Amino acid sequence: MLKFKNIRFSIVLLLIAAMVSCTGDYEDINTDPNNPTTVPATNIMAYVLNNFTSNTFSLSAIGAGTLGYSNQVGKIQYPEESIYEFREGTFNSYFATVYRNQQNLKQVITQSEEAGNVNMVAAATTYSAYIWLVATDMWRDIPFTNALGAEEGVLSPAYQTQEEIYPAVMAMLEDANTMFNQGNGDALGSGDVLFGGDTGLWQKFANSLRLRMACRLMDADAATAKSVIEQIIGNPSTYPVIASNDENAYFYWSGADPYYEPFYSNKEVSARDDHGVADVMIDQLIAFSDPRLPVYAKPAQSDGEYRGVIVGAELGSFSMSDISRMGVRFREDAAGFSPYMNFAEVNFIVAEAAARGYSVGTTAEEAYEAGITASLEENGIATADIEAYLAQDEIAYGDDMDQIYIQKWISLFKNGQEAWAETRRTDVPLLAAAPDAFYIGHSRPPFRQPYPTNEYNLNTENITPFWDQVEDRMWGQKMYWDVRTGVN
Repeated sequence: MLKFKNIRFSIVLLLIAAMVSCTGDYEDINTDPNNPTTVPATNIMAYVLNNFTSNTFSLSAIGAGTLGYSNQVGKIQYPEESIYEFREGTFNSYFATVYRNQQNLKQVITQSEEAGNVNMVAAATTYSAYIWLVATDMWRDIPFTNALGAEEGVLSPAYQTQEEIYPAVMAMLEDANTMFNQGNGDALGSGDVLFGGDTGLWQKFANSLRLRMACRLMDADAATAKSVIEQIIGNPSTYPVIASNDENAYFYWSGADPYYEPFYSNKEVSARDDHGVADVMIDQLIAFSDPRLPVYAKPAQSDGEYRGVIVGAELGSFSMSDISRMGVRFREDAAGFSPYMNFAEVNFIVAEAAARGYSVGTTAEEAYEAGITASLEENGIATADIEAYLAQDEIAYGDDMDQIYIQKWISLFKNGQEAWAETRRTDVPLLAAAPDAFYIGHSRPPFRQPYPTNEYNLNTENITPFWDQVEDRMWGQKMYWDVRTGVN
């Protein structure tokens, strides 16, 4: 009997132990591992890098939009975007992409500050600045300071002008540089799919972006532009910048399904053939006997000649077989790249600064030739061919700012957002509006992307004063840094 009681007591103890164990594991058992409530900062960073790049460099964003506005690539089928007949849903999506990823970066910064990871705060701040720059250069005036305050109850954020946003974003980049200079050994983790955890490259990207923004302001705010550029170029140990093609800020795709480079995916996975190289680009390369021509473009199927499409030409006015497609490097590499910023651009910024009389430690000619060389080398051009190209009369620097502008535009092939910004800032090359444009009477390609209708419907009071300054959804008020006159 005693033995039986002992057995019963042992069973009760086991049941109690089991119950305690089950209670202790209850939270783990009832937590869905596929929908975590807390995600490591490095994982969020990986999502942001991939998501923003895949949206910003998608075919609908640049192939149909900014590369067309800058006359580098044009539509040869389904030409709506090339003639400015945009899809409302597309721009609703782009706008949401900006704020979704900024909200995620806010979380990365908060978590990293709590963990004391200064380098991750600096990297996230740098990328946040990059996104703000892309956004304000697309739409000009946007929600900014309190745009990420939904958790604090801010559901209708105020708009701020580009004049306010630019100095704030430049200050973010300077703050990031200061954090990187602390020399912390904090690791960025496996989520840094841009620079593989190399904080030195992140720092160079931050300072190079600040150079880009200062360059934008050379005509709109010359004093700020000069001060920032001379500060950065004059103090390379404190403000390092992209110094070789090996340091280009390019997002390289894995090449594994579904992470294909967007142009490759469009061609090989979606089996689409909607884009050709623009005639302005092809004609300029031919005029310069430019060795980048067979890299940028393929000969037309019909006759083996290089021939571009007039961006926004009426369908039926050309044959698809007569139009050059983008070259292998830019369209046929599954593990290809989406370009944020490169070494050539840094050199052209310095060249323009020198030409304007800034103190940058080099001449305009030297920096101009360095920019051309960087672009040619990046595209696989042999040294002898580079030397021959630089020796041509029409290429040799002749103290002409337009030479810097046109070479910079050529070097930005595939970087539609930046190429479009440059053509709006410099009017080089001089571009006309699409011949078959949906909106008529304009002398230039669009000044801006359309504000999304979702924003008008959901944030009406705040957007209305800014919406009212826009004409035909894509013209009207120009960018803060676009000081061109007589354009519409």
